Amino acid sequence: MEDTKYKLRGASALTIPVADADALIAAGSADTALLYLYLLRSGGELDIARAAFDLRRTEKDVRAAVSHLQDLGILATPDKHLLPAEELPEYNAAEVSRRSTESPEFQALVEETQRVYGRLLSSTELKTLFGIWDYLALPADVIMLLIHHCADEAAARYGAGKVPSFRAVEKQAYGWVNREIITYERAETWLTELEQRNEKKNEVKKALGITGRELSPTEEKYIDSWLEMNFGTEALAEAYDRTVVKTGELKWKYMDSIVRSWDSKGLHTLDEIEKGDRRSSTGRSAGGTQDPGREDLERLKKLREKIRNGT
Repeated sequence: MEDTKYKLRGASALTIPVADADALIAAGSADTALLYLYLLRSGGELDIARAAFDLRRTEKDVRAAVSHLQDLGILATPDKHLLPAEELPEYNAAEVSRRSTESPEFQALVEETQRVYGRLLSSTELKTLFGIWDYLALPADVIMLLIHHCADEAAARYGAGKVPSFRAVEKQAYGWVNREIITYERAETWLTELEQRNEKKNEVKKALGITGRELSPTEEKYIDSWLEMNFGTEALAEAYDRTVVKTGELKWKYMDSIVRSWDSKGLHTLDEIEKGDRRSSTGRSAGGTQDPGREDLERLKKLREKIRNGT
């Protein structure tokens, strides 16, 4: 077949950076390249529903392309954080009903949510669910994962059969959007990471001797911060032991000072702590207070000198 040279027509031109073109070609995704051109033509503004209509794609396809452009580093994430509740638009029942009938995707979401709750949704709940889907632009399959996650959390905290309030679901939805958990794949990854962190948190809770109750929000913040510093259960158990020996009980602030001291020294594993934290040679504990045994020795030494001097 003969090679043919083609020429694009048009007086006005859209300029594509070479780096962007190379990335799009390497990605090999037609939908991603198409959305890039659409964004370039529209000046960077994007309405998911409108783009899906204009590009003859589903909203799920458009969101996936947005995520792909972000992964490629081509599309910048908006520099803003959405705030719960206050920013949800006011939807009226007629509008929700009309637009719901136009979307089999949303209808399936409503049916699944009602199955999880074991009842029909109230008008207010339906409006909130619609706002999460329409305003926050989360795909229906992502919202389904969100609903099940919230239901699992409510059952674990309050007992089997308990379901979350829609206020709690809405708050979680904003949290997911702010963390850019906007595709099914990202949601699955996030939930897996969250499950692993909860397992570690329960291990730490057990090591701290906390049983028969849930952690308070403040206690959770302490443990979350220690896990974020990459401390394991063994190291935290050692910090707990030193805290109890020094104070006679679990004092969160004191234990936190020990953990942060280790973190500042780059000591995170029990082996690193045993090798690097020289309490015996410095006469100081990780919390910055003098070791009790050392204090007793100093006191006895002074008393002996006093007796010898006859004073």
